[in-house]
Amino acid sequence: VLDPLVETFQIAILATIIGCGLALPISFAMSRLTAPNRPVYLVSRSVMNVVRAVPDLFWAKLLVTAVGIGAFAGTWALSVFSLAVMVKLFSETVDNADPRPLEAARASGSRYLPAVRTGVLPTVLPEYVAYALYVFELNIRASIVLGLVGAGGVGRVLEAQRQFFRFDRVLGMLIIVFVVVFVIEQVSVALRKRLV
Repeated sequence: VLDPLVETFQIAILATIIGCGLALPISFAMSRLTAPNRPVYLVSRSVMNVVRAVPDLFWAKLLVTAVGIGAFAGTWALSVFSLAVMVKLFSETVDNADPRPLEAARASGSRYLPAVRTGVLPTVLPEYVAYALYVFELNIRASIVLGLVGAGGVGRVLEAQRQFFRFDRVLGMLIIVFVVVFVIEQVSVALRKRLV
């Protein structure tokens, strides 16, 4: 159980880093407050609406078919899922940020990126970190489900044991997974409360 559980953590951590890393610039492009221009705003919003409309299980099955069974497919499927969730949450936070620091930076002659970096990013960074922790929490759970379709981690082992009718092992693994997810959730909630 330990190796697949470690693989599940690795998938969730890597997917969170990739998805949340990509979400940062896309969220600023999707926000009415920080979009560099209207075409960028409309294109980024439209593309992310399409990405968000596709379920994570579809991405997992598509990637398992394309690259084969294993953690690689699971990592990329969860990266897309993380990106979609994070962009939705964080772009709304950026939209609701106080516009005055950005306006002051622009009025003083600052270019687009430095103005966003100094005028908006410091005020929304705690929420970004809190959302990233929340997305990691979601990814732990989702990676288990995606493993059932062959995308690596504990889910793949659970599915194999279920197919052999080894429900005693399935139950034992589910109890371990439940305890681990519960602990991660409690730590994540405590950290998010301190950040926001």
